[in-house]
Amino acid sequence: MSSDGKQLESLVAFVEEKLLPLGFTVKSNERVFNGDGIQVAEFDVEIRGKVGSTTIAWLIECRDRPGHGAAPGSWIEQLVGRKNLYGFNKVTAVSTTGFAPGASTSAKREGIELREVKSLDPSEFAGWLHISDVRQIKQVTDLKRATIFLSPTEPEKVIQAATAVIANATGYDEILHSPSSGLAANLTQAFLIAVQSVEAAFDGVTSGQPRKIQLVANYSDEDRYVIQTTLGSVEVAQIKFLGELRVKEINIPVIKTAEYRHAETGEPISQFAAFAPQSILEMDLALEMHRMAESGETYVIMRRLPDDV
Repeated sequence: MSSDGKQLESLVAFVEEKLLPLGFTVKSNERVFNGDGIQVAEFDVEIRGKVGSTTIAWLIECRDRPGHGAAPGSWIEQLVGRKNLYGFNKVTAVSTTGFAPGASTSAKREGIELREVKSLDPSEFAGWLHISDVRQIKQVTDLKRATIFLSPTEPEKVIQAATAVIANATGYDEILHSPSSGLAANLTQAFLIAVQSVEAAFDGVTSGQPRKIQLVANYSDEDRYVIQTTLGSVEVAQIKFLGELRVKEINIPVIKTAEYRHAETGEPISQFAAFAPQSILEMDLALEMHRMAESGETYVIMRRLPDDV
C-alpha cells in the first residue's frame, strides 16, 4: 500500500461499493468547505443511502502509516469528533498496522467499528488465485524515417518556412497540427496512427521476429495535418513512413496479496492480489483481483495509478 493512503482508500471504496445494495453512493476523498470557501475537512470514504425511510451516512477513515506502528487511541477520538460534528450514523476505522490497545478500548466504548488490511502469503490464496504472474503482449512501433510532402498550392515562402520547421524537428517534436481537433502530434504518433489503420498489421510479428514496414499516409480534409509557421500554415498532403513493428512480452508478477477484514473477529471481507504496475498508452496501470469472502465472486479490474506512484 502507498503510504499516503490513497490506494487503501481506493481498495475500501471499491469493495464496499460492490457489497452495497442499489441506491447507495460511495465517494472518495470528499472535501468539506465552510461558508467562506475554506476547506475544513476531507472524508476518505463517504457512503450514503436510504434504508426504509431513514437516510444512512457512513464514514470510513483509512490509515496507512507503516512507519508509525499501530493506530493510536487519539486517532479514534478524532473520528468520534468527526462523527458528532458532521452527523454520521456510523464510522469505521481501517488500519494497515492494527490498533493499539487504547484504540480498541476507545472504539468499543464509542461505537467505532475497526477493520484492518493485512498482507498475507500468496499460499493462503491457493484456493482461488492460481497464477503468480500474467503475461503482457505489447505491440511496439518504431519509426525509423518519415518524409513529409506539403501541399504545392501554398505560397513558396510559406512552404520554405514549413520545410525549415520539418528539417529542425525530431520524431518527438509536435509539428503536426489538426485543425479539426486543435491537437498537436509528432511524427512518432502519426506513424502509430497510420499503423493502426492497417488491418492485421502485427499478424505474424513475434517477440524474436520484428518486421520492417513502409506506409504511405494520404491526408484529406477530414483528417488533415498542417505545419504552422510564422508566415502561416501549410497543409500536409502525404507522409511516407519507414519503420519497424515489434512484439514485446512482459511477465507481470503479483507484488501484493492482502485481506480486508474485521479487526476484532478476523472475519474476512475480501481478499485481493495486486500485480506490478505496467505502462499502457503512457498511463501507469495496475491489474487487481478482488474476491468477496461471503459470495466468492471475483472482480478483475485495471486501476490507474497516480502519476507520482
